[in-house]
Amino acid sequence: MSEMIQVPDGWEVKPLKEFIQFIKDGTHGTHQDVDIGVPLLSAKDIDNGKIDLNNEPRLISQDDYNKIHKTYQIKINDILLTIVGTIGRVAIVDINDIFTLQRSVAILRTNKFLTSKLAYHILSSNEFLQKLLLMTNASAQGGIYLGSLSTLEIKVPKEKKEQEKIAKILSTLDKAIESTNRLIEKEKNIKTALMQELLTNGIDKNGQIRSPQTHTYKQSELGLVPDEWEVVSLEKIGNVITGNTPPTDNEDYYNGHIPFVGPVDLTGKKYISQTEKNVSKDGLNYSREIPKDSILTVCIGSTIGKIALTVKQCCTNQQINALVCDKKYFSEFIFYAMSQFLQRQLDIEAGLQAVPIVNKSSFAKLVLPCPLDLEEQKQIAKILTTQDKKIQTEETNLAKLKELKKGLMNDLLSGKVRVNV
Repeated sequence: MSEMIQVPDGWEVKPLKEFIQFIKDGTHGTHQDVDIGVPLLSAKDIDNGKIDLNNEPRLISQDDYNKIHKTYQIKINDILLTIVGTIGRVAIVDINDIFTLQRSVAILRTNKFLTSKLAYHILSSNEFLQKLLLMTNASAQGGIYLGSLSTLEIKVPKEKKEQEKIAKILSTLDKAIESTNRLIEKEKNIKTALMQELLTNGIDKNGQIRSPQTHTYKQSELGLVPDEWEVVSLEKIGNVITGNTPPTDNEDYYNGHIPFVGPVDLTGKKYISQTEKNVSKDGLNYSREIPKDSILTVCIGSTIGKIALTVKQCCTNQQINALVCDKKYFSEFIFYAMSQFLQRQLDIEAGLQAVPIVNKSSFAKLVLPCPLDLEEQKQIAKILTTQDKKIQTEETNLAKLKELKKGLMNDLLSGKVRVNV
């Protein structure tokens, strides 16, 4: 097999076992859970290149841990690879915390011919994952045997300095990706706090967020709201329109340029402009027209409560209700208020039905707290929109970093692009 692979000068292709001094899977035994003990991690605790000890793993006794690790210990720079269930997740041990592993995770320790950091990147590559998945498909147990795993061939530069330089470049990108992920999480937490404050207290005439200590509030069916606010039903906010699906056997209704929105198109993003299906003008007339700046809400099925704002004329299927706001209500504010207050009401209305359903009349009676002043609605929406833009900017940066890493992994781990050492 090696002779069929193009090998750059100074590189070699060998089975994985030639580069490791140690390979073992986690415990196969049954262990009693304890309240205070040693974490017993599984494949779910290996994610995004990290070991997650905060995912409430099982705990086993110190005695059980000692029995499992009578002949070996997990060390810094060991590589963890998930081999049963979720195949191909990889992490490099970079913590001193004591833990052990279930049989769904393999432990690999490299020898002097391969640095652990480069091994981590090789095992994280899409090329290696594809080999793992092919091996999994051929396995009766739906996992990977360690003996088979050790026979997989990898391509490696012979010089340690080249290995270290490649690993450093890719690790630098990993750190940038991790940092961007943390920033996104921070900005999302800020947004959550802003949503809570602004959508329950609002902003007074002086541009300050109200509080019960500084302003007067009144009791409502949604709890305390500022005196300057009202609790209003969706049918009072605007016109509720339920979509309709044109007959799929009539091609005249489809293949146009008008978005036809189904639950699958509501992905959690604020705005919706592109959809899996489009309809013609005839299809739009059959389905019912939804204008720009309407708020779409899934009211049937497993994704009930998903919402989005339209940025152009569209139509929807019957699983979605659209709210077309009257002029005294700002659609962007209503979108955020629905995001904050609608899900629980929808869940209550849907009840315990096998297929969650909230019909048009019930949907129209759901309520939101809302400022009477249109300018206050706009001011609140502007703050939250600005925060959304910050999140979107960082998510765009993250996508670019991931794409850059993907390209560099392909180039550097294949030897197509060589590094200077």
